[in-house]
Amino acid sequence: MLTLFLALFGTATIALATQQLPLTVKTTSGPVHGFLDFNTTSLPLKKWLGIPYAEDTSGHNRWRPPVNYKPKSAGVFNATIYGPACLQGRADGGNGTSIQSEDCLRINIIAPSNATNLPVYLYSHGGGFDSGASSDPKIDGSYLAAKGIVFASYNYRLSLFGFPHAAEIAEAGETQNFGLLDTRAAVEWLYNNVKQFGGDPKKITLGGESVGAEMTNLYMSAYHSKPLIRGAVMQSGDTLQPMWQLNDQISKIAGNMGCPTQKGLLDCLRKKSGDELRQVLLSTGTQFQPVTDNVTVWKDIVRQTKAGFTAKIPLLVGTNKDEGTLIVEGEPTAYLPDIAQYTVSNNLNFPFANLSALQANYPVPSQDFPSAYNASAAIWRDAHMLCLASNLGLHRSDALRLPVWRYRFDHVASNLNSRGTRIGAFHGSDIRFVMGTWKTIVLSQPFVAATEDQVKISDLMVTAWTNFIKDPRLGPRIPGWQVYNPQDTSTLAILGTSTESALPGDHFSADKSCAYWNTLLPYFPQTFPKCGTWTC
Repeated sequence: MLTLFLALFGTATIALATQQLPLTVKTTSGPVHGFLDFNTTSLPLKKWLGIPYAEDTSGHNRWRPPVNYKPKSAGVFNATIYGPACLQGRADGGNGTSIQSEDCLRINIIAPSNATNLPVYLYSHGGGFDSGASSDPKIDGSYLAAKGIVFASYNYRLSLFGFPHAAEIAEAGETQNFGLLDTRAAVEWLYNNVKQFGGDPKKITLGGESVGAEMTNLYMSAYHSKPLIRGAVMQSGDTLQPMWQLNDQISKIAGNMGCPTQKGLLDCLRKKSGDELRQVLLSTGTQFQPVTDNVTVWKDIVRQTKAGFTAKIPLLVGTNKDEGTLIVEGEPTAYLPDIAQYTVSNNLNFPFANLSALQANYPVPSQDFPSAYNASAAIWRDAHMLCLASNLGLHRSDALRLPVWRYRFDHVASNLNSRGTRIGAFHGSDIRFVMGTWKTIVLSQPFVAATEDQVKISDLMVTAWTNFIKDPRLGPRIPGWQVYNPQDTSTLAILGTSTESALPGDHFSADKSCAYWNTLLPYFPQTFPKCGTWTC
């Protein structure tokens, strides 16, 4: 009887506590009702998922700036499940994308149950600008929130729907980087509403991984005069990629749907359903990336940074040791006896690279590069990601006198990918360690659970990231991680090899190829020739 009484009493206490917590919150999108999560972490968390931060982007709103969401009724929005992913530019967009819609501009909030004026992290998912969603389980921010921050994530328009590269928009002198405009809308929504969820609007950090990091970099440039954020995180950010000729890709979509390929193209396509557009997008294999339009996106991030054309905020930035392995895995030219064909491939996307210079920097065979595969992977890594992180670290530190914390993730393990250890510390392998979602490791091939050391490495990285979010000027504040000094080679923090601290890395050695790549980077992104390859 006593046991039954205690069980009933405990249940009643939890129910009463749940009722007393403010799970219904007033926002500019109307009142939203969330739920209390007792199960994911040891700390109870309040969660609000799938809140609309902007209107449906279909029909008339397609290829136009996001419109602030206006409640359709006086009712309370049910914020207990993730909203739909944005329409994907790949047949398989990954976890969290089974339900897709153009009514996808949704934001999610996770906060400790007692949150008041906490620092805030807004996370941008990766996926090559054509896939992904904030509902992917591996980027669940619960474990970061449990460390004493408010975590937010959001969806932004992708592929054809986010970056159409249409002549009609360019000729009007307007931006067509709608995915980036969505990011700004999400930041503004968070700034205006996060206090209601227990966050401090003056303490927002924006960050992400892969193109989520690239989006963060583009955001810092586009909104440098009034960023509304006080810190930034860039995990494995890429340089801008080459674009097709203006109207080249979207005209193929239009031609396959009975629409004009010049004037009137957009209005005609706005009358089509999103599902119809996506089917043609996938069947034609057309590709869409952020557009260098000189409205929100410009060439030469190095020059922009040195000139101060970026948000004046602290930055946490880094790469994985073997970023290029997964990227070149399916590229035929990477398996030839030498690197000659790979250097002019669309996989690398860096034409005009001097073959002799690349052969000198990446000799095959050698101890570092036993095969052209190894050299090709390193070439991609350096040209796309490593030298960007190096340049941002150098110029934000030296030219702008801003604090930078730079890292490299070196963890290699056989349970992180079906290909095993031969692909090293591959692109994306850091995500579950940073997010604290190591329990999801066992859910993907080879279906082997995280080790005890991996759990400790993740705990250390979660602490580092949340410490930075709590005060970007003080940085990660874990043993061994110093503020980056371009003149001190020991200030590249190596993560993933120690369970207790960051280890000193040698960025003089790691960055040695950047002297060559920096002769090319100011000229990118370039535009593909009309034939669509660099070899025609």
